Amino acid sequence: MIKKSKIVLIFFSFICLSVNASLLWDIQEAKNYIEKKDYKNAKNFLYHYTLNNPNDEEGYWYLGKSYLELSDKKNATKYFKKSYDITSSKISIEKITFKNENENIEDYLDMAAMYFETGNIKEADYYADMMLKIDSKSSDALFIKAKISSLEGDRENAKKYLSQAIIFNNEILKTNLAKELEITAVPDVTKEIYNILALDNYFSGDIEKAIENLKNYLKLDKNPEIYNFLINCYLKKNDLNSAKNVLSEYRKIFNNDNLKILLIEAKIYNLENNHEKELNSILKAYEINPNNSEVLLSLGNYYLKNEDYNNAKKYFEILINVDDSFYEAYFGYIYSLIETGEIKKAINAIRKASVINPKSSEIPFLLSKICLKEANFKDALEYIDEAIKKEYNPKYYLEKAKTEYYLKNYNKSLESLNKINGILSLSDRQEIEKYYIQNYLKLKDIKKAQEYLNKKLTLDKNSLAYKYNLYVLYKLQGNEKKSKTQFAQIKKFKPVSVKDYIELSEINLELSNINPAIKIIDGAIKKFPNIYELYSQKMKLYYLGNMSEKLKETIGKTEELFE
Repeated sequence: MIKKSKIVLIFFSFICLSVNASLLWDIQEAKNYIEKKDYKNAKNFLYHYTLNNPNDEEGYWYLGKSYLELSDKKNATKYFKKSYDITSSKISIEKITFKNENENIEDYLDMAAMYFETGNIKEADYYADMMLKIDSKSSDALFIKAKISSLEGDRENAKKYLSQAIIFNNEILKTNLAKELEITAVPDVTKEIYNILALDNYFSGDIEKAIENLKNYLKLDKNPEIYNFLINCYLKKNDLNSAKNVLSEYRKIFNNDNLKILLIEAKIYNLENNHEKELNSILKAYEINPNNSEVLLSLGNYYLKNEDYNNAKKYFEILINVDDSFYEAYFGYIYSLIETGEIKKAINAIRKASVINPKSSEIPFLLSKICLKEANFKDALEYIDEAIKKEYNPKYYLEKAKTEYYLKNYNKSLESLNKINGILSLSDRQEIEKYYIQNYLKLKDIKKAQEYLNKKLTLDKNSLAYKYNLYVLYKLQGNEKKSKTQFAQIKKFKPVSVKDYIELSEINLELSNINPAIKIIDGAIKKFPNIYELYSQKMKLYYLGNMSEKLKETIGKTEELFE
């Protein structure tokens, strides 16, 4: 018996898009677990993923799939239904809500049968429709609809409903009504039935069957929405080549763009790391409908991922104006505001986001990020610990490792790094390697530092930070010749980019040359006066140089400048 609510299953097609701000929660990590058949870790990751991405159909679908593979059908059904609810709400599909806990779906069928038997055709038809909205494969409800149409003299509709009923229950072929309507064999499956079956397969986790039914539909009707659905099914399987082949077939037939096709095309380009084409597809979708929440979120996430925080902020803000209850939009907006130095706006937005999604661990994470930007490392540590207590996220441990490092808790920093080594993406791995080496050097563990520096690192070996680490290692080893060679290369270095200036100031900080480090950043600020990251670096230098008055003054001036 199903209680509470169930979504209408009617003849419709859809495309399901991931809406997460993947900066902290990359659904690809869950897909990797699933591909390795590690469903337990996939389930754990996706449970927390969906808490922080409550509008993402895809997250709930994969969570349902993980539970299904773990033989937990009850939870699998729960999360497949949640995925369906979200998809349905996006395309304005009607929902049925039961009035009380004791009511169930069979009540509608009983009411339809009772009214039909008492001759109240109007009420019988109403309740049969209600039943079909709950379960479009209900052969009993379809049979009642066929009998009603027959009584009303509508032979065409009677045959249609009865044919559908027979497809779902062959025994109905033996009824007198089938004889009256001259239906003597199980009818061919219609495209509408293939669509219903595909939806049923999809929301029970059987992608192979869904694909089979969608292909059968396309043999009868080249429907663009079914192409969308089929491509999405292939993407659920991580079958990128088949998804691209179906997209190519769609373009040959229709030779036009629609919003859904463009967004799914962008998704394929994203999986291929073709960012230029990804953006081009999203912008074309934006031209079609600049107020569509999927499009705005895709644009915000694209710019966020590529560290264009001003553009990210712009589109997340538009999305919040379109839907001020959209939590993921708030996350992207707040993250962008922090990166652009608009801290007061970020804090106000955090207040609103915490009302929408109070359980999210991302709220203390964002507060930790603000504290880090203003060199308040102690409070940053408290907030990141709070986020970690709420749920496991590898990126939280990376933030904790960085914070512990600046608090000179090198062993604790290493503890956090050990929890996530080998898990995160390339850019994160570069930071992990950097902090591993620096922690070992601070602890004067020459052997471990040497081991890391000898590894095949993702770190750029031509970078200033790498050269400095080598310099420190040679110095600890007592190799004066090599240490002098490295130091000479560092001294020759002429900064060009913001990153160069920050790295050079960091090295001077490590060498206890605090005033030259500040001077370097002052020079960078003259060159790049609108880059908040430089002001944040200056705050850090004042904090680590125990210049509390200067730190307060800089925080105040920076807030005025960027708000």
